[in-house]
Amino acid sequence: MHVSFAIATYLTALPLWILTWWWIGGFGMQSQDRMLLIPNGLCLLFLVINLLLVAQYGDVGSVEYEEGRFAFIQDRAMIVVQATASVLIVAVLVYGLTVRKVPVEFIRFLLYSFIFLLGVMAPIIWIPIEQPGFFFILRHIQSAALIFSLFLCVAGIVVLLRDIMSASGVEIDLSRDNDRMM
Repeated sequence: MHVSFAIATYLTALPLWILTWWWIGGFGMQSQDRMLLIPNGLCLLFLVINLLLVAQYGDVGSVEYEEGRFAFIQDRAMIVVQATASVLIVAVLVYGLTVRKVPVEFIRFLLYSFIFLLGVMAPIIWIPIEQPGFFFILRHIQSAALIFSLFLCVAGIVVLLRDIMSASGVEIDLSRDNDRMM
């Protein structure tokens, strides 16, 4: 039963990601900036990988094992928080020293990144200690939210860097051999 809920989590997360990416305007932006295909594609890839791994190897562990996985998820969430905070600091400094406005798309991506990170991962759900299956389900819900948050943050970074480069007159096309970044 618990494995079925975990599988349902990823089966729900896949169309939810597509809806979120559409809602934010990611599809329209990625048609103009192909670099945005990377966070979109990688998010879908990691959701599918987790779905396949849960379907193939999804067993509920002991309470100790399941609780131990939350420290791992928390460590990964801190990476996203630190990256997002760093990007926001850079954006404030770069745009605060100029008359340019922060790109709305950047704000949108980071806002949704925080919604998934803090809104889904941060709330505490008290689970009875004798129910490792509930820990298993919660772990997969939080993993899907973390994947969303991570790749929304990456998309925000892509938008920010593209805007900074265009403001400084730098034209970098990563698809051409003559404009390689070294």
